[in-house]
Amino acid sequence: MIPVRQTKFSLFYADGKRYSYGNCLVACISSWLDLAVDEVPNIYTFYNLDTKGSNTEDSLWYQIMNIWLEKKFGMTLKMYRGVEEIPDGFVIVRGISQRDKPHTCIYSKSAGELNPFFDPHPTDQFLKGFSYFLVIGNL
Repeated sequence: MIPVRQTKFSLFYADGKRYSYGNCLVACISSWLDLAVDEVPNIYTFYNLDTKGSNTEDSLWYQIMNIWLEKKFGMTLKMYRGVEEIPDGFVIVRGISQRDKPHTCIYSKSAGELNPFFDPHPTDQFLKGFSYFLVIGNL
């Protein structure tokens, strides 16, 4: 795995509402697949196009990423909700950054322990809270 830094950063209004999206998740997927960040689909264009209250697995960005992974690599993105469910190895973790913003990093799970591996943000601060976990694997 070759770590790839994110090239875009989320911007927020003063009231906390998001103005634009960064590409930390795309950078994590790029890292996992040893690709340049611009070789991975810009899934952020599909954010907020879903019906409210839908599960992440039903989101357009998730479905499009899986179609791309399947067609290009014969792989899929699998979501986990709890640390205990994740197989050992690398895992993309979605959560809250030390900056109190949504963020994605890569961790490594071994012997039940989840350890920081790579943060695509230049601060290298990783996450202070976890929301869900993604693993890229063969179909």
